[in-house]
Amino acid sequence: MTPWAHILAAIGLAVLFFISISGNAITVTAYLRDQQLRSVYDFYLFHLGITDLLLTAISLPFCMAYILMNFTWPFGYAICKFYLVCDYALCVQSIMLMLIISLDRLLLIQMRSAYMIRITRRVGVAQVSGAWLISFLVYSPAIIGWDALVGYSTLEDMECDVEFAHDHVFTTIMAFVDFVIPFVCMTSLNVLIYVKIKQRSKVNPATLSRLQSVSTIHPDNRTVSAAPMPQSARDAGRRHLKAAKFLAMLVAAFFFSWAPYSIHSMLMSFCDDCVNTSLFEFFIVLLWMKSAVNPLLYAYNSPRYRMHFRRILSCKCMLLFRNRNLTVNSGIAVQTNAV
Repeated sequence: MTPWAHILAAIGLAVLFFISISGNAITVTAYLRDQQLRSVYDFYLFHLGITDLLLTAISLPFCMAYILMNFTWPFGYAICKFYLVCDYALCVQSIMLMLIISLDRLLLIQMRSAYMIRITRRVGVAQVSGAWLISFLVYSPAIIGWDALVGYSTLEDMECDVEFAHDHVFTTIMAFVDFVIPFVCMTSLNVLIYVKIKQRSKVNPATLSRLQSVSTIHPDNRTVSAAPMPQSARDAGRRHLKAAKFLAMLVAAFFFSWAPYSIHSMLMSFCDDCVNTSLFEFFIVLLWMKSAVNPLLYAYNSPRYRMHFRRILSCKCMLLFRNRNLTVNSGIAVQTNAV
């Protein structure tokens, strides 16, 4: 790359790193501090935030160094394997959690009051644990043992990439496993969620009037209409629709970040010269951009997360401003004493 390309790439990757680390750290902190964010749904978002935080903290620095050093890997064979295993496993875990979140929203609408009884924290822990296990089993064996399986290495010295990058059969199968199938499943789940919400909103007036009031029977067998149901109950459909829009945005972010990478991975496995290396690395960076976008979607969708974002960011701004004032004042004091 040219010197200007190096500078622009370094600035862009540094900004992406800062936004992703800050956003996901605030998401994790909000869950740990706020007692109102203790639902199973928030538990899934918490682990998605942890996954994106680890992905940014582990994968992005190594990728930044690799790109800025003209795709030369100086960290050795073992660190390369560690980086690739973490990178692929965390990306798959992010996809698995999005599938779990979509299924969770469908179950909430389908099961209604039984949801709180059946979908407990224990169920959430089991699902997240199973997702972590699957995420490491999907790519890790191939990343670690591909050269031993085929009997030779396809990589050159000072190069860090997966050994199966040019095997078109394996690459095509895995593109279906980690992109096509999850995208179809998430899209189908979100369509079902939208249909269920629309079906529940189409209630005839007689049924609606019965749902909006509670009847009580007195000892003299007189039936008295009580006060209307709480506002939260009447607005349930609106909240479900808002959650469905949030999931649709997550799916859209997943598609636009993963589609270019998956398509170019398959093209590169068939024809290495057909894909520009720098363009392919940019598509890899797109995968990490989704980790920076996800916390913004949480804040956009949830007032609680939005409140924590505002509070923490305002505290950081005040702290920076105070430190700056202290630095200026100390400098003035030193100059005054010197005079």
